Amino acid sequence: MSGLDDRPFRRLLAWYPRSWRRDHGDVLVAMMLDDAERTGRSGPSGAERRAAIIHGLGARLGATAAIIAASLAVLATAVGQVGLLFFTGGGPAIHEPVLFVMTGVAPALTGVALVALLRAVALLGDGAAVTATVCLAVAGVCSGFGGIAWSQGFDAADAGLPQTGLAAMTLPLAGAGVLLTMVAFALLVAPAFRRAGLGPAARVLAIAVAIIAAPVTGALVFLSPGTTAVVAIVVLVVAALPRVRGVRRAAPAVGAPAPTPRAPRSSAGGAALSRALAAFAFAGGAVGLAWAFAGADWSPTARGDDTVAMREGIVILAVSMIPALIALGVVLDRSRRRAGRDVWIPVAAAAAGFAATATDYLVSDGNGSLTIAWVGAAAAIGLALAWWIVVRMPLSTGHGSATGIRIGVGLGIMLAYTLVLGLTLTPMLAFAAPVLALVVLVLPWRRSARVPSALSQAA
Repeated sequence: MSGLDDRPFRRLLAWYPRSWRRDHGDVLVAMMLDDAERTGRSGPSGAERRAAIIHGLGARLGATAAIIAASLAVLATAVGQVGLLFFTGGGPAIHEPVLFVMTGVAPALTGVALVALLRAVALLGDGAAVTATVCLAVAGVCSGFGGIAWSQGFDAADAGLPQTGLAAMTLPLAGAGVLLTMVAFALLVAPAFRRAGLGPAARVLAIAVAIIAAPVTGALVFLSPGTTAVVAIVVLVVAALPRVRGVRRAAPAVGAPAPTPRAPRSSAGGAALSRALAAFAFAGGAVGLAWAFAGADWSPTARGDDTVAMREGIVILAVSMIPALIALGVVLDRSRRRAGRDVWIPVAAAAAGFAATATDYLVSDGNGSLTIAWVGAAAAIGLALAWWIVVRMPLSTGHGSATGIRIGVGLGIMLAYTLVLGLTLTPMLAFAAPVLALVVLVLPWRRSARVPSALSQAA
């Protein structure tokens, strides 16, 4: 047994996450002690220190880190969007931190989440993951200050003043951010090209892709900050999968009876109700479409105003979405593939969202200002979307963090939709009312009609 003091060696374990130290820490220390005794050293070598730093930091970039970073990215985007929408009169003291959060913090966290996800699925080595993380973090700082510099420069140019101070650093900051993003992109895509068997050409192709992708990514961050939230949501959903997180479903006990699938409901009344609701929604949606695009010619209230006719058409379409959603809920509930609450909570939330949309378009003066009903409609649709996704994520039900992950992912999706997409997209979703009604009318009945006969044959 080695007589060396193991404290200098154990201090290197601080670079590793706690779970890794618990499972592998003693083995690593024992190996380093044996090598130190063999070579006559009293402490870790430089190579061991470097390896511990790189491997330890890499071990921290796993599925959990991806979920945390992606959640923070969505939260940063939401905070920035709230600042831009509701605190526009706060001056530079509000506007500049909001720009830094949206153009710097959110994209950097999204990039880190993506790196951690690729590291979790073994598509990225420790060295490349750590280097890419550092590059993206610094690129985020450059991008955030670049956004502030651009805003200051725009104000100075508008006032006829020279570009001084931070405003004069707009191009250098943007260039540094793009260059660092290129390095990160090359590190991220090179392993995929190597796995494709491209050999030495993989590095050249990775650099070429990075040169093209990095400026495009930077432009998207500035022109459409919500893009980072969409990517973060995708990372959240993928990182929560059991295979990525290393969680296995518990095997059924030996001799335990196999679960019996629930038979679909065969109520003719439910089928008739959903068909009637879908037919009503289809007719209302058709009227709403005609009213929105041609109602100015014959609407007694529009009187030739296309904008008024469009608003009235959206009201009709939003109202028509409510029976279409209820009809869809009846169909899904009859299939018994999901618990009733996982069908009706999203349906009720979406229906409430379209009711709020119809109310807002009916009573507002059409000046484009955000109202409580408008924001509430986006939040309700966001809740419906989030619930629909998270209950279908194949998380291990026996794992203690499954509920927490579902809540985190759901809140992230709801916030991102509400504040980034929903405020502009929700009214447009009303135009899908006749399409949804037609889907309910046509698609489910052939499938549901075959199920009882198959069950009867099995019996």
